[in-house]
Amino acid sequence: MIPLYLLVTRPPPAGKVLCDLIEARGDVAIHLPTIAFAPPADEHRLQRAIARLGEQDWLIFISPQAVYASIPAIRSNWPDFPPQVKLAAVGKGTAAALKAAGYLVTVYPSTQWSSEGLLALPTFQSLHNQKIAIIRGDPGREQLERELTARGAQVTPVIAYQRQLPVVNLTPYLAMLAQKKIDAIIAASGEGVQNLKKMFHEQGWDQLKQLPLIVISERIKWLAHELGFQTIWITSNASHEAILAVIEQKRNELCQIK
Repeated sequence: MIPLYLLVTRPPPAGKVLCDLIEARGDVAIHLPTIAFAPPADEHRLQRAIARLGEQDWLIFISPQAVYASIPAIRSNWPDFPPQVKLAAVGKGTAAALKAAGYLVTVYPSTQWSSEGLLALPTFQSLHNQKIAIIRGDPGREQLERELTARGAQVTPVIAYQRQLPVVNLTPYLAMLAQKKIDAIIAASGEGVQNLKKMFHEQGWDQLKQLPLIVISERIKWLAHELGFQTIWITSNASHEAILAVIEQKRNELCQIK
């Protein structure tokens, strides 16, 4: 089997796990996280918000990172939540992170792991006077907050972390591009794709956007197309298994391009 060279832009820890899975299959993973995480700009505000989580009916965790960033403070304040507090996750990975932290997840989308998938659940259709806290990063998409508010909920955003543009020495990655040592790119978020362009804007972008791009949603595909990518493949969901499945489906095509 001819090994594929795959640029993984997903940040750790998920990105590292994906790289290990790729390597275990005999391909070469090139890890270049295009999002960095940092504490929130106002940690006191986060602590105040977490202290009031017991007043909520729902806590919605927007990503695994929202779990990692908030759980230490949540556990300190709330070893056990009041009975009316229920937890929701936008996808299976986020639900797994909550379960690993010892918290019961009431609902998450079974297939469409996104804000749109969560909003489609019967549980979140009529929300009159329901109190909902969304644990997320900054910046973040406002769609979930807007739609839940429109459906009658009292929504409180809880900013648990910041997403930033990483500072990276691009020299080795530019060398791989020049040597045609990158066969495809894997991106798990729209912001990750946008940051990829920002990072390589001055050099390398023209070559990068010619490569096949694997994304996890139609929304990211649309954004990537706007940025200049022409060959974009969509996974069935955001899981590592779904990403690996697309790699296998497209292996012959990628090998022919090499």
